[in-house]
Amino acid sequence: MALDPTDWGGRPEERELITRLHQTKEGVPKNGMIIDAAAPIDHVVDEIIRQTEKNHESY
Repeated sequence: MALDPTDWGGRPEERELITRLHQTKEGVPKNGMIIDAAAPIDHVVDEIIRQTEKNHESY
C-alpha cells in the first residue's frame, strides 16, 4: 500500500484496478514478455536475453 495517500495506488479504486490488471493480464501486449522483476537482477537480465534470443530464432 502507498505510504502517502496521494501516491498512485493509495486509493482503493486504484488498488482494485491494478489487482484486476494483474489477474487478467489485460493490457499486456500479445507479443510482450512476462518476467519476474522481483528476482535478482542477474536472473532478470538473463531471462530477458533468453526470451529475446528465443523470439529472434522464430523469425
